[in-house]
Amino acid sequence: MAIIKMEGFIQMKKYVIILAAGEGNRMGAESAKQFLLLGGKPILVHTIDNFLKHPHHHFEIIIVLKKSHMKIWHMLCEEYDYLNNLKIVFGGKERFHSVKNAIDTIPDEECIIGVHDGVRPFVSSEVINTVFTEAIIHGAIVPAIAMIPTIRMTDGNNNQSKNRNDFKVIQTPQVFRSEIIRAAYQTAYLPFFFDDATLVEYCGYKIELAEGNEENIKITLPIDYITAKALHSTKLKHDISY
Repeated sequence: MAIIKMEGFIQMKKYVIILAAGEGNRMGAESAKQFLLLGGKPILVHTIDNFLKHPHHHFEIIIVLKKSHMKIWHMLCEEYDYLNNLKIVFGGKERFHSVKNAIDTIPDEECIIGVHDGVRPFVSSEVINTVFTEAIIHGAIVPAIAMIPTIRMTDGNNNQSKNRNDFKVIQTPQVFRSEIIRAAYQTAYLPFFFDDATLVEYCGYKIELAEGNEENIKITLPIDYITAKALHSTKLKHDISY
């Protein structure tokens, strides 16, 4: 029976909510960071392609956009016509509300739901495969990497050294069985719901960690954009060498 049940889970639909409703004020660029070019292609399109072109999984993709960015999106759809097939949902006041808006459009059926930042274009296919597969077993799983910098905790007045080995840097996609994330998003919004894992944990569910990939950076600041250009250039050279 367990094998039959697992086979049923494997056949579940897999949804990816890609969050791209931010303005990117910290980037200091003329356009929102998700639309900045990386090797001639917008960052958001790179991110989408990681899921659309995944070798082992088919994903139903939901893009969360700001209403004021729809003109840009339509321009992208003219250049990359395959984007026309993707579902668009408008973002809310906070990240929480944006994700909830997207979840509310998913049919009420057993499925696997992942949430990914639109400005993380370097998530590896291996990490995507791992988190979506492990979510079937564990119910709630997020990718994480080791904390590299030396860190100190401060309350504004005092500070104290902390062992960095006790901490992890969390990435996306964060992936959940649908019954878990649907139940979590019935909770009223609180300011400390920084990501989906925080909310799901608050609702009493255990979060499992999977190994992320170092390149899976979130492009937020100008230095991140510089790093992303270097990573993209390195990736191109690696691909050509093979």
